Amino acid sequence: MGLMAPLSDFCIYASSAPALRIFLTVTPGTPPHPMNTTTDSALLTVERLMVGLVRVAAGTGVPAGEPATLRAAQYHLEAGGQRVRARLALHACEALGVVGDQAVRLAACVELLHNASLVHDDLQDKEKLRRGRPTVCAAFGPDVALCTGDLLLSAAYGALADLPDPTHLPALLRCVHARTAQVIQGQCSELATKDYALAEVARYEEIVVGKSGVLLSLPLELAFLAACQEQWLPRIRDAAHAFGIGYQMVDDLEDVPGDAAQHSLNIVLLLAAGRPPELAADQARQLARGHLEAAIEHADALPNKAGALLTEFAFALVKRVKSA
Repeated sequence: MGLMAPLSDFCIYASSAPALRIFLTVTPGTPPHPMNTTTDSALLTVERLMVGLVRVAAGTGVPAGEPATLRAAQYHLEAGGQRVRARLALHACEALGVVGDQAVRLAACVELLHNASLVHDDLQDKEKLRRGRPTVCAAFGPDVALCTGDLLLSAAYGALADLPDPTHLPALLRCVHARTAQVIQGQCSELATKDYALAEVARYEEIVVGKSGVLLSLPLELAFLAACQEQWLPRIRDAAHAFGIGYQMVDDLEDVPGDAAQHSLNIVLLLAAGRPPELAADQARQLARGHLEAAIEHADALPNKAGALLTEFAFALVKRVKSA
């Protein structure tokens, strides 16, 4: 169950030089989103903030050099990625008038949470590669990987500590804690499926929402909470959860052999029980399209086009469904 396959042609690459350097690349011919210029600029600030937050332990406790967890966290962040959750947060913040360091810190918070989950996932799944190079677990060992995930998780809360406007901090913290708890439960639920064959689509969808859907809703939820528009939170969750399920199903369709070899949770393998694989794949495509169309409908209903970027991602995935 490879979570979070590529969404777009946007990626961030960071050098391994002492001073963090970030390169934004967009494939030629890719039409820019109306808000991408501002968002891309703010992403550089998010990137620097994340590194600064994990470096709070620099120079303490280890006379012979920097702590291994600090080096591992920076190694993981420098591997780059799409920063989808940070982009969703920044886009929604701009649409709702949440600006400057307030928006940057909300974006850094959700991106750090996501990356903490990746480090822990790779540890538990014994993954060797991520983003084309050894995982933290493979490069630094399981003990350091465990502590590195914890450091990134702690840094996410640190991002909220210095919000310029702390008015809504209690609500933001409650939301972050609730989504973090759901991600943990989702991971535990997925790990349990390795011991028994999952037979219900509804249960599959519950696990996917816990594993990925909640960290796709969190960027928008934080933006709306900061903008005093909490009445939209149920709609946000409907959009993000539907998107997360559709997203995972598309990924499953493209990775059936790999998931079968690793006995990983996969919607096509689940549906293939007692029926031809071609029919199972067709049904998976129909389910994926249905969830993505629901995500588009819910995201489009959000005010000020705050869900426009999620809609854009969902449309891109609908196109991928046809070729999967």
